[in-house]
Amino acid sequence: MAFDVPTTRGFYSSLSDGWTYLNGGERAQIPERVLSTMATAFRAAPKSLPGETGSGTHSREQVAGITAGHQFASAARRAFADVAGGRVDGVVLGPSREALVHLLVQAMGRRLSLGAGMVLTRTGDPVSQVPFRRAADMFGARVRFAEADLSTGAVPAWQFDELVTPDTRLVVVPAADPFVGAVAPVADIARRVRENSAAKVLVDASAYAPYRVVDMNRMGADIVLLDAAAWGGPQVSALVFRDPSLLDRMTSMALVPGTRGRARLEVTTVAPSLLGGVSESVRHLADLDPVARGTRRHRIEQSMPQVGRYLSGLTSRLIDALGNLDQVHIVGVDGDGSDDAEGVDVDRVPRVSFIVAGVPAPTVVRRLLDNHLVTSAVGPGHSALLEAMGVMEAGGAVTVGLQPFNTPHDVDQLVRAVASLG
Repeated sequence: MAFDVPTTRGFYSSLSDGWTYLNGGERAQIPERVLSTMATAFRAAPKSLPGETGSGTHSREQVAGITAGHQFASAARRAFADVAGGRVDGVVLGPSREALVHLLVQAMGRRLSLGAGMVLTRTGDPVSQVPFRRAADMFGARVRFAEADLSTGAVPAWQFDELVTPDTRLVVVPAADPFVGAVAPVADIARRVRENSAAKVLVDASAYAPYRVVDMNRMGADIVLLDAAAWGGPQVSALVFRDPSLLDRMTSMALVPGTRGRARLEVTTVAPSLLGGVSESVRHLADLDPVARGTRRHRIEQSMPQVGRYLSGLTSRLIDALGNLDQVHIVGVDGDGSDDAEGVDVDRVPRVSFIVAGVPAPTVVRRLLDNHLVTSAVGPGHSALLEAMGVMEAGGAVTVGLQPFNTPHDVDQLVRAVASLG
């Protein structure tokens, strides 16, 4: 069954304002149903709910007096668990990935002390690197980096055999790079980590989840980091633990002694109105295949492959068209600038970065805005991978992040506008 783009576009009221949104990696558009749910949640959050006694094996009993905001938090945990394929009692909510990662490294401080090792990957955005480097400086852990192929952005799994030692305590891997889209072989990496150490594997799936099915068990991930805003949800993030008992073995960040489970880490406040939109945003992902049936998780497993196939076709169309422009270099695809495109066959999510010769990225973005095309610029400090590739020396790169509502016409319009810059 072909992906239903017209129906999908109808979910987004923002598409009627005359702009073509190609900045899904920076600021994904929010479906109207999610916006409406958040508006309702804002009004309802303080209300106390009546008691409700359930009957039957699968019923849940609602305690009298709890607020609607409490229910929104519970629904958000179930939604994140459905996205990651994890357990609800292993979901820790937070206002941002940065806040959650900061709490995580503080809670793992004893495991990251002098003599311990940590392996980071030089892909992803600063959230996947900076907090961990700071924690290593604070607690005395040794940091080693897995490098990406600078011609493609792909991360070879074999290097983890040498990087991971018995002293390694944590390995952090972005499932996909948010700027060049290269997908990491997470399952292979996790297998090699298990063979060489007892380290925990943290996978940042924020750039991966809007396009693919996240299955933390198949990935071999101990912890998955998610950001609902990446797929058009509210600004709410989550850490999903495959084994919730791991939370009780970490240092508690809670103010109340004896706190157990997720409450040991879930100490930052998230607005109830935002929490109210998480479940609806995940339901939106599940409903992208209108004929899918079953549980929400099962429908996600059916809908996301369709989204991925459709957007992969658009990405190929974009890469092929930009590749025909002499003044454009596609980062991670055109390789070292030779005639052979080295990165064409690399598995990627729909994120493409490119350079226009002689024109700084912010200037390109402004010129595209003049044509009602919204993209984003990558500058110094945004990506260690692009800095290693020398992109910043060329004035930065323009990044395109596709969403399910984008069409071939959007891609063609972008290519025509870029061609006019030459």
